[in-house]
Amino acid sequence: MKFIQNQKKGKLEKSVIFLNNNKTMLVYGFTDFEKLSLDKLIREKKISGYKNITSEMCKMKIGNILSGYKFEIYDGKLPKEKVVLFNNFNDDEINVAIKCLKELSKGIIMAVVTPTSIEWTFEYLINHLIEERQWYKNNNM
Repeated sequence: MKFIQNQKKGKLEKSVIFLNNNKTMLVYGFTDFEKLSLDKLIREKKISGYKNITSEMCKMKIGNILSGYKFEIYDGKLPKEKVVLFNNFNDDEINVAIKCLKELSKGIIMAVVTPTSIEWTFEYLINHLIEERQWYKNNNM
């Protein structure tokens, strides 16, 4: 969600901006068993599918991953985390998916792909999300 200024009224209003690309989840850090469970939840709840991110893809930009590219150019040392990025999901779809993911595993970092984060590498994004989670923990939020 993005805030834009209403030209006539001079105030900020919420405006939902969907990225013009495929509706999918990007997942990282899930075991093969967890991916089988995720496949089952996707079928049962009619959630859009996912693309798996591997450590070799860590230097790729999120937008390139969403476009279907897979440049295995760097075998990075990414943190051992489970991450799900929602791309082009509406609020209701995200809520259903979050509920399902919480049943699957605890401690999953979840985020929405934004016009800013789509330009970041996965490595940069995951580190940013970990820092953000730690900030919220430190500030009891």
